[in-house]
Amino acid sequence: MSVLVCDNITKIYKDHNSIKNFSFNFLDNQIYAIIGRSDSGKDTLLQLMTAKIKPNDGFVYLDGDILQGNSKILSRLCYIPAKTTFPDYMSVKGILKEMKSKFPKWDNYYAYQLLEHFNIKPNSSFSSLLVNKQSLLFNIIALSSRANITFLDDAISNIDIKDRYDFFHFLYVHHETYPRTIIIATEYVDEIDYIFHKILFLDKGHLIDYFTTEEVKSNFCYLSGKTEVLKSLINGIKVIGVEDRGKMLTVCIRKKLNKDEIRKFQKYLIKISEVPIQKIFIYLIKLRELKEKKVDQA
Repeated sequence: MSVLVCDNITKIYKDHNSIKNFSFNFLDNQIYAIIGRSDSGKDTLLQLMTAKIKPNDGFVYLDGDILQGNSKILSRLCYIPAKTTFPDYMSVKGILKEMKSKFPKWDNYYAYQLLEHFNIKPNSSFSSLLVNKQSLLFNIIALSSRANITFLDDAISNIDIKDRYDFFHFLYVHHETYPRTIIIATEYVDEIDYIFHKILFLDKGHLIDYFTTEEVKSNFCYLSGKTEVLKSLINGIKVIGVEDRGKMLTVCIRKKLNKDEIRKFQKYLIKISEVPIQKIFIYLIKLRELKEKKVDQA
């Protein structure tokens, strides 16, 4: 079992990468997404959860033991930051050899299988790899580590769409075979929403909300239709986002529609559709900023 518990952790910086009073239980064998803006504190959170830095307040526990300073349990984590570098002389093969000595469950055969698929030559030096190949190498290490808790830091930000698709197919299949906890900080959540159990929304260092993928798909939806008709039908429904196109209106609502409501909207030719997860995040951020503005003006 590997349960990672963040208990009210705080890390304050002068810039915008602080984490404030973050609490969450990352359960065994589930895959999590963390999404947030560049100043949301994602990097800081990953460093706190892997004991790379110390919190100003609060604790991180792994299976009930405090993580910070506990070398015996740190080997159960794998975190390769996106900005990781290796010496210019070091080959890919040499990097994998070092990783093999670091991670007890290391799968060397699988690592070389992925290298071959993504056309990364084992004898190539790290410095000679293109940026997208370096990113792929970090992710190959993460999967091959088979660590109890594996972190992927902006895992696909520099990788083209075909390689992104292939990599996450490998991740999905590998997780089915070797279940463990995987935590992914990503901006491409809608491309790979099928792999996630829970999605965390982070903003300005705060966890503002979290959902299962099923909750996102069932509790949020778009309604689109003629402006006058749609406005008359959504009275009393919680609207979190509006896309006004003159005579046509699209609103994002936070509500699980029942069969009668669906039939009513269809009767008036209102289209019902899914909302991209990133759009839900944007709408919630805008609502949060609007509330903060009203408080400041009060």
